[in-house]
Amino acid sequence: MLIPQFYDRSPFVDVLRKELAQAERVDIASAWARASGVGLLWNALTDLLERGGAVRAVIGIDRENTSIEGLEMLLKLQGQVELWVRHNEASSIYHSKLYAFETATHSRVYIGSNNLTGAGLSANEELSALLIEPKGGPLQASVATYMTTLVDTADNLARPLNTAFLKKLVSGGYVLPEARLRGKSARTRAASAKAEALFGFKAPKRRKVPPDLLAGPIEPSPTEPSADWKRVFVKLRLARGTQGQLPVPVAHELRRQLGETELDGPIPIILNNAERVISPTFAQRSPDHANTYKIEMRASDEDPVIKVELVGNRVLVEQFDTGTPAGQAHLRYILDGLHTDPVQTVSRGVPKDGTRQEIEEAAKGVTIYRYD
Repeated sequence: MLIPQFYDRSPFVDVLRKELAQAERVDIASAWARASGVGLLWNALTDLLERGGAVRAVIGIDRENTSIEGLEMLLKLQGQVELWVRHNEASSIYHSKLYAFETATHSRVYIGSNNLTGAGLSANEELSALLIEPKGGPLQASVATYMTTLVDTADNLARPLNTAFLKKLVSGGYVLPEARLRGKSARTRAASAKAEALFGFKAPKRRKVPPDLLAGPIEPSPTEPSADWKRVFVKLRLARGTQGQLPVPVAHELRRQLGETELDGPIPIILNNAERVISPTFAQRSPDHANTYKIEMRASDEDPVIKVELVGNRVLVEQFDTGTPAGQAHLRYILDGLHTDPVQTVSRGVPKDGTRQEIEEAAKGVTIYRYD
């Protein structure tokens, strides 16, 4: 039997909830997992565990699609829970999507395209096939063999998931916050927008996780840039004529992209073809965390705008003046980010509403920035 999921009906999450309600155990093999998906099944999973059932899940972390919050939520499950993470450093992608249920009488197995994510379970157009067989038959045996193979530790491709190992995954950059991952997909869609639409537009009726199940925000925000950003545009103000102050979050993002393990530290740059250093400064009341990053620039008649670009492991910085056509183009791009959905420009005190001249006037002397 085929189980389709279309953009506006038949969410696969409803099928899985019904299966969990009558199951004694479930085995999940999913390439990706996010809180937006785990949360949709949370009540059904916890009900299964509370009545003595068992849950085993093997989650992949390839292509920056599994989130920190998704793995954290799985770790909060209580009872007979066995969690694994699978990854191959040789870049072979773990891409399975399997949901296998055992009831008192049958094995019921769904194999298809639905990942354990909000989009995979409720919004994307997906397809799974249902296999049914009496319990104790070849289908149940083949699922057991497959899952045992997935968690075989002989080749070190599978590791048990616990809090300590999740911390290693985070510090090693294997998994990222969900907002960044969703921001990445939103940015990809915006970049691929066509001049003329050739197809219909049908917004999916995405199921959302109740906020009380989430430890933090999973929606994109301008302060949580997409994981693959390469440039950031900053309109800043100068102190004493030539000293600019790079926003601390931008400096931290640069260091993260450069693979630095320490949160704060100097950032070597090439500014207008000259080698410079962006230097952190520390306040006495907080000597362990930088309160600003300073960069020496040339004097500017108007507010300066800089384009900070990552080229390999080098940071290239170009300075523009908002009084010039090039500077105006960069400023316009930053200000346009106040009106995107989701908002992509980080600003304080700059209103979204008003004429362009009024918004530009409000932005004078204010540091605002936008990742790209």
